Amino acid sequence: MKKLLIVTGELSAFNYAREIADELKNDLELYGVLLEEIEGVKNIYDAKKLTAFGLFEAVTKLLEIRKGLNTIRNFLKKEKPDAVLLIDFPGFNMKVAEAAKEEGIKVFYFISPKFWAWNYKRGKKIAKLVDRMFVIFPFEVELYKEFNFEVTYVGNPLMDMVKPDKSREAFFKEYNLKKPPILLMPGSRESEIKYLLQLMLKAAKKIKETDPAEEFILPIAESLDFKAVSETIKREAPFVKIVKGKEAYNAMFYSKAGIIASGTASLEAAIALLPHVVIYKLHPLTFAIAKRLVRTKYISLPNIIAGEEVIPELIQDKATPAEIKKALIDVSEKREAIKKALTEKVKSQLRGKAIKTLCEELKVSV
Repeated sequence: MKKLLIVTGELSAFNYAREIADELKNDLELYGVLLEEIEGVKNIYDAKKLTAFGLFEAVTKLLEIRKGLNTIRNFLKKEKPDAVLLIDFPGFNMKVAEAAKEEGIKVFYFISPKFWAWNYKRGKKIAKLVDRMFVIFPFEVELYKEFNFEVTYVGNPLMDMVKPDKSREAFFKEYNLKKPPILLMPGSRESEIKYLLQLMLKAAKKIKETDPAEEFILPIAESLDFKAVSETIKREAPFVKIVKGKEAYNAMFYSKAGIIASGTASLEAAIALLPHVVIYKLHPLTFAIAKRLVRTKYISLPNIIAGEEVIPELIQDKATPAEIKKALIDVSEKREAIKKALTEKVKSQLRGKAIKTLCEELKVSV
């Protein structure tokens, strides 16, 4: 049986890996770099040791990153898998691509590095190192043509994954909700929690001052220490209802608005047609460098896909409790218009069955 190594970093990539493994486990011998164990996959390194949010924050992980790369290099030399499947996580996964190429191992990439946002020249390097690229946004197909590199748009996996698994009535009853809450999503990485959790809780307190009956719900991502994060929330904003990360999609569908960290969660919320405010905050030095490098007009995926500001973005110094409250009030007043824009300008640009299409391609390509 042919061997495939799947390398992930972020929680969103891990969730995709779980779906991919379920489709491929009977056809291929699977190995992984994962956040936690997946049935049918032999995990060779803990991906939690590799993730950081920002350039300076990553310095604290350098030893683990080096150790992770060495583990993967040794695995590639010893086990000689037929291919590697890299999912997102470009800073690390491009190094894995280099290592695989040196060993003559096929490199497949799912969810392209966003070279079009940060470094356009990086597209040429990607084209040299990757044998097949599978993208989740249709506009990326055209962007890669400049490098004479043919890519395959397989659809967007979130179109199939983002759905509730219980009724609104059951959700409200389980968490004792009297009205649709405001959803808080500070991110899935420890470094995001460092910069965004307290900010969101302060914003929630300001909103609560104006309307004491307002309700809030916060799903804690699976990749985080549930106990540590929940203790912080209980201490700083005990009125916020804490739920496990698996409730995130239910919360998106049954909340009235959201305050969400920039990233995959914002696109998930857009697919759920949840009006929300996107916030983004980094270490000041990281932000200063990023500001010089970033090429896109917007930072949130819904706005990038739409080509206009469908949802408000509050970046760095603009991300204050007062500004978040103000933006959320505006979003609430424009709720129906925003839902219409998310439907017509974001959701309509994407298609489903991405994982199934990807796995069908992998079965014949590995």
